[in-house]
Amino acid sequence: SGGMKQRFGIAQALIGDPRLVIVDEPTAGLDPSERNRFHNLLAEIGEKVVVILSTHIVDDVNDLCSNMAIMGNGEILLTGKPAQVLDQIKGSVWQKKIHRAELPEYQANYRIILSHLVAGQTVIHVLSESQPEGFDTVEADLEDVYFATLINSGISVAI
Repeated sequence: SGGMKQRFGIAQALIGDPRLVIVDEPTAGLDPSERNRFHNLLAEIGEKVVVILSTHIVDDVNDLCSNMAIMGNGEILLTGKPAQVLDQIKGSVWQKKIHRAELPEYQANYRIILSHLVAGQTVIHVLSESQPEGFDTVEADLEDVYFATLINSGISVAI
């Protein structure tokens, strides 16, 4: 199984008692049970050695990392503790459900950092110091931080 291969890879990495372990996308492709087991394994290893985790899975960062960095175009754009970087955009992310056809109009008028389909409707997250008319408050998460950081750094992202 994928989880067994991941655990075997970690066991190999721990041969020789290293002080640093680097893992790349360690939970990609794992089912929820294997993912939970692997999270526990990485957390346990992280108590003894430094673990550098490279991932696009935001939950992995939330669950496993005491410190994080966001990279774009080969450069470190943001570093900090997950809770601290979330605080930086707290109260500045707003959401609205729209029709997909309206997206270009909203892109022209707002700083959209995220767009996703939920139950057949497009939900957009925008970054704004004050609440735009017709938008609801939303609890910002690390995905919002990630996209806001890229956009604020001038890196284009697919919306």
